[in-house]
Amino acid sequence: MMGLIVSGVEFSLAVLLALMAYRMYSLARLRPFRSTSAFAPAPVETASVSTAFPATEATRKAYQRAADGQGGRHPLRATDLVTQLHIFASIQLTDVRHHGLILRDAAPTLKSLAVAYFHGAACGLAYRHVKERERIQEAAIKVIQHALDIGDIVIEQMLSDLTASSSLLHCYRNGLEGAEHWQEHRFVPEAQSLYTSLTENALL
Repeated sequence: MMGLIVSGVEFSLAVLLALMAYRMYSLARLRPFRSTSAFAPAPVETASVSTAFPATEATRKAYQRAADGQGGRHPLRATDLVTQLHIFASIQLTDVRHHGLILRDAAPTLKSLAVAYFHGAACGLAYRHVKERERIQEAAIKVIQHALDIGDIVIEQMLSDLTASSSLLHCYRNGLEGAEHWQEHRFVPEAQSLYTSLTENALL
């Protein structure tokens, strides 16, 4: 009787061991295979790839800003450019008055040279701001009219005759270059001032 009991227990243990072995084998097959070979491909660093494209794009945009001459500065609004034109015109007209010349009472020939100068200045200030160029040109005409006491028809005629004279073109170029220099350095070289432009191109 005792022998049968021992045999039964041994048989039960054998069955349990067999079940455990089968279970372990099944679990081993379900686990994902991980290669430990030295030739296995390295995992892809997805984070570095995702950040590479924005960095490249930012570099391209920075280069474009530098190529456009804007650097890291924000583009100015039309109102800011018009304000700069008012300041620039005031400085130049004050300098002319200090030399004893009142342009509001000057001859039309002298006024036409001043119109060419300030028209060039407006183009110089708006050179890097293509979207605002038309608005500042419209504002520039009003600034010039007020500063020189010129009517609509007269200033339109003066602007249409801008390319008809080398003296007018010289004043236009001085105004453009003088305004660009003033915008960067806040002063106008004497050779590009309004007074010098007038004295070099008119008999005073």
